[in-house]
Amino acid sequence: MFQLQTSRGRRRSYSLFLFVFGLCIGGFSMAGADLSGYYEILSGDYSECCGIAGEVRTLLPNATQRFVRLQVDPNGTTASMTFLGQDLRTVFSTFSCALGGNINFSFDHGFVFTNTLMFQVDPGPNGLYWNYTVTNTTPGLRIDGLVGTAQGNCADASTQFNHTGVLAVPVPAPTIQITEFSEQGATLIVQGTSGWTDVTEASSDLSIWTPISTNTMPNTACPLCPFIQIRDTASTNLTHRFYRSFQFP
Repeated sequence: MFQLQTSRGRRRSYSLFLFVFGLCIGGFSMAGADLSGYYEILSGDYSECCGIAGEVRTLLPNATQRFVRLQVDPNGTTASMTFLGQDLRTVFSTFSCALGGNINFSFDHGFVFTNTLMFQVDPGPNGLYWNYTVTNTTPGLRIDGLVGTAQGNCADASTQFNHTGVLAVPVPAPTIQITEFSEQGATLIVQGTSGWTDVTEASSDLSIWTPISTNTMPNTACPLCPFIQIRDTASTNLTHRFYRSFQFP
């Protein structure tokens, strides 16, 4: 709670709250929705098998598979998982001759167990099937699984697409601090990841959020040390103000 002495001598009280969320979380439990967030792939491999060229294996991460997004419902019973490119938006996909189109590596209807998530559909649409497990390990998640298709009329095309030993860790979230409140509004310090874009939003009711600042974090010798300063001039006449921030590469 802040109290501000105005120029006319009236004392006004303000309630300001910080909600920091990133494209990530700092810790997690397989049993609950706090697993939800974005994870950066550190290692692992992806392979396609077995067309005329045999098995083709690719080390991860790469430009098309750099992040994983997990979403667990609030009750902690079902989950979804998506492989994303380095822009943190583009869903990884690969062409399937058997399907005559792309397979998007985005999976719904996962089951949540004590220490494991399971995504399994067999058979799925158009003969497509998949089987993935996500396990809690140090320092993040281990992901193993495959997507398969029927052979169809494509004798020389890949029909199995595998992820093996993929290790992914939570993307660090930005932090927010209110350092000052004056007649010009609240002053915020947002600390994030060097070179990443930070978006800070504000709300008066926790329902409607409005961006008040979008900035690229400056490059520093310490990649987690850069910060920006924000002045929220729209907060001067509000009795309640909530803030949250997220970042992306």
